Amino acid sequence: MAGAEEQIEIPTEVSEGGEPPMPRREKKPHEKGITFRDFNHVKDFEDLVKTIVQLCDGEEQERLREMEDWIVKNEGAWVLPEGFNSFLGSVFHKPDWPSAGRIAMVRLLSYGAEQDDIVYILNMDRKDHTVMNYAQKIDRLPITEQESLAMFFCNLFETGSASQWLLYTSEWDAPGGGLPISNIRVTTKVAVNALLGDTPALVDYGSALMANLATKEVFDDVCSELAMAILQFFQGKPPEEQVFRCMKALGKFCSIASREVPQLVKMIGPEPSKFSGMSPRVDELIQPIMVRLAAVPMF
Repeated sequence: MAGAEEQIEIPTEVSEGGEPPMPRREKKPHEKGITFRDFNHVKDFEDLVKTIVQLCDGEEQERLREMEDWIVKNEGAWVLPEGFNSFLGSVFHKPDWPSAGRIAMVRLLSYGAEQDDIVYILNMDRKDHTVMNYAQKIDRLPITEQESLAMFFCNLFETGSASQWLLYTSEWDAPGGGLPISNIRVTTKVAVNALLGDTPALVDYGSALMANLATKEVFDDVCSELAMAILQFFQGKPPEEQVFRCMKALGKFCSIASREVPQLVKMIGPEPSKFSGMSPRVDELIQPIMVRLAAVPMF
């Protein structure tokens, strides 16, 4: 629940050097983020079965039956076996499996994110990174898959444990090579891609994800990357709700990266005062940011 302590603790990851990868900050009660609950989960499950059942081997068909117990019969994620993430890997990464199956699966995960036990599924995936390796490709996915992913990431802010999973900094090698990736890097990419996305739904999820990330303590470089996306978004004429979400996030990022982000605002623009008069609640957010800008030199 919003404002309540986390219900399920994820054991702290340990990096190769033996140090915990998460920044050690003072723990505070979880603040529930902006989530989206417009689901017909039974239909989503039926869509998943319809699109992939003929492609499944016997073991994968058993995973579908277990998913029915979890998501339709509401028996909890605990009914899923340890090998469930291998089934996720088939759905998300086999090129001959249909996009409709991936969308249905992500929607079911989004629906399940309302419950604390979603962390059980996330924990199972900490070795193979099946979900995050799929999300890392968000800019190359069909728009409908991008929208489903962005909504899923928003809904993971329903609970404290799941939202903390998004912030893990332990790195692994990206599939196919390239720079190492981590949960927080993928989460940042999803947020930026969604906010600057090509559909109203994607942008709405992106603005919600920015607001959700602003409820957490993240590193300065993450703040800077998210702030640059917000400033690019502010070049347009977004609606008041999305301005409010992103202005609140920008204020938080200015307070964390107290020199770098205000300098970015001054260099890139537009100044937050562009939205003065949009609404009283937006005006309240603009004023402290303008005070910070006045106190920070350009270089």
